[in-house]
Amino acid sequence: MARSRLVTPPMLEANEELHDLATLVRAKARKNGDRPAFRFGETRLSYESLDRETDRYAAGLREAGVARGDRVAALLFNRPEFALLWFALAKLGAVLVPLNTALKGDLLRYEIDDCRARHLVIDPSLAEAYEPVRGALHMEREWATPREGRDDLPRGMRPWSELRSASAAPADPAPLPSDPAAVLYTSGTTGPPKGAVIPHEKYLTTPREIGRRSRLHDGAVLFTALPLFHCNAQEMTALAALENDLTAAFDERFHATTYWETAAAAGATHVSLLVAMVNILFKQPEKPSDRTHPVRTALTAGATREVWPKFEARFGVTIVELYGMTECGCTTLMNPPGAIRLGSVGTPLGFVEARLVDDGDRPVPDGTPGELVVRPRAPYTMFLEYLGKPEKTVEAWRNLWFHTGDLMTRDPDGYYYFMDRKKDVIRRRGENLAPYDVERVLNDHPGVFESVVVGVPAEVGEEDVKAFVVRKPGPPVGAEELFRFAADRLPFFMVPRYLEFVDELPKTASLKVQRYLLKGKRTGREVDRESLGLVLRPPR
Repeated sequence: MARSRLVTPPMLEANEELHDLATLVRAKARKNGDRPAFRFGETRLSYESLDRETDRYAAGLREAGVARGDRVAALLFNRPEFALLWFALAKLGAVLVPLNTALKGDLLRYEIDDCRARHLVIDPSLAEAYEPVRGALHMEREWATPREGRDDLPRGMRPWSELRSASAAPADPAPLPSDPAAVLYTSGTTGPPKGAVIPHEKYLTTPREIGRRSRLHDGAVLFTALPLFHCNAQEMTALAALENDLTAAFDERFHATTYWETAAAAGATHVSLLVAMVNILFKQPEKPSDRTHPVRTALTAGATREVWPKFEARFGVTIVELYGMTECGCTTLMNPPGAIRLGSVGTPLGFVEARLVDDGDRPVPDGTPGELVVRPRAPYTMFLEYLGKPEKTVEAWRNLWFHTGDLMTRDPDGYYYFMDRKKDVIRRRGENLAPYDVERVLNDHPGVFESVVVGVPAEVGEEDVKAFVVRKPGPPVGAEELFRFAADRLPFFMVPRYLEFVDELPKTASLKVQRYLLKGKRTGREVDRESLGLVLRPPR
């Protein structure tokens, strides 16, 4: 039901005339000067220094051969170098391709090759994962960023410091609103990942709309522990702060035991949380710091009706629930600040139209489950295309609506309620992963005949990964061997948590696996990877 206890805060004025990232940085530097724009731990970047330093790095990138329209791949954590590279490339009219720092093997090679990047900037701690695929990529230049405790450069790489030119780049024509600013990879369900091409206009439109519903106020600090290679941290934290003359603060990764202390140290008033983070924080032992922080608003995706009010009461925050995806904005639906409805992901933001449809793309009545489809109200406010995949782009935009693949219901007041994913994509700890990628690796093992990978409910929310495996005749492969085989070839978040050996997979008469019969299925016969002591961690 509706909750009207909230008071809508004074709205901050956004700059409607700004349509590209380069103009945004320059205009905000003139307005805000030495006011802090970004905080990465103890490192501070003011609006003025962000503008000045990205001018110098833009000049250095140009001198190194990076031209307008070029794509530069980045394997970087939440550090100042990410922001400097992002906006320096924007000033050149070049394109950032931020890659998941957990990638390795064929997936890493595929994404870099697919985007046709000619240059790479990498954190040296990730060089070991990059090295096995390096020879197949033929990069023109590779730069390694500085890292505390590491003075050595990975073999054959140039230091990041050489990109900082002694003089600023000559003024370039500002990018057009329709020009690509980034390529963000998003997993499909039956094939390899797709690169969503993000134009400058979208990068500014979505954060502007987010700001209008985020209960922002003068002096607010937006904090996230989510990675900047995802649209969430980019749009909901970094750009929402810049557009509203505020400060964005970042942690390199999510630490549940010290989350509120870290947020307090950053002066955070607003945080962004995924459902797994909400549930993990809620399951932590209670302590005084649960309410001694300055955070008052938590932007969340996937908070359940049961946990939502208890989380608010325990941590002293107001949850503003939302829904989004890379292609149509990391936030597409969001609760209005003065009229939040428990359990709802909100109403459409101003830049999109939304409706729910059946399998024939016909609108369904209120209260009836349907697939969410959306389309922009203005040009270039959603993604441009899937890079190099015109057929996938057309498929997604069937009948001139972008099909999200997610099932929802809508109430008579226009509030939407998320139900489930129509697609097979598995959502684990904030990452979308395609079963296809995991199955391909498992099936490469000489002892595996075939496999199917599904999501099963996780204790902390979202899903864990389970594989059903049919073994080949002969000496049987064991679970531990197969877990280790997968861990050597997949990002940590893709390695199955559970593995069950079966004699055969359920199939149709045309021999297609009936995946829906296995999705969410726990039989008690599966082997838990963690029970074997194989607990995987993010790269450090």
